Amino acid sequence: MGDNAARLIGLHHVQLAMPPGEEEAAARFYSAILGLQQVAKPPELAPRGGVWFREGDLEVHLGVEEPFTPARKAHPAFLVRNLETLRARIEAAGYRVTDDVPLEGFHRCHVRDPFGNRLELVEPS
Repeated sequence: MGDNAARLIGLHHVQLAMPPGEEEAAARFYSAILGLQQVAKPPELAPRGGVWFREGDLEVHLGVEEPFTPARKAHPAFLVRNLETLRARIEAAGYRVTDDVPLEGFHRCHVRDPFGNRLELVEPS
């Protein structure tokens, strides 16, 4: 493809669903446990509820969905530094972390957020 070809060039954000009124639970998990910084939603979107997080180039948006159904299979895979330390912090907070089939070149595990959404945590080995 030439320089002017239409193509995907990156990932701006990942959006996951959450039930209404659970912004504090989202903040505890995504900010206090996973270490993302909570950022203000744009004023025109704030009335919808939900909460946004950012760390460097990574953005995670939690949007209110009614009726709410967690993503049990579909999931984001977050690149992680110091996976074992993060895993210990997640488990200490009362969340269950599960291992998966190893992928060549990576250590990985899964956790479900407070709403049941599946998240994969991946660290290059």
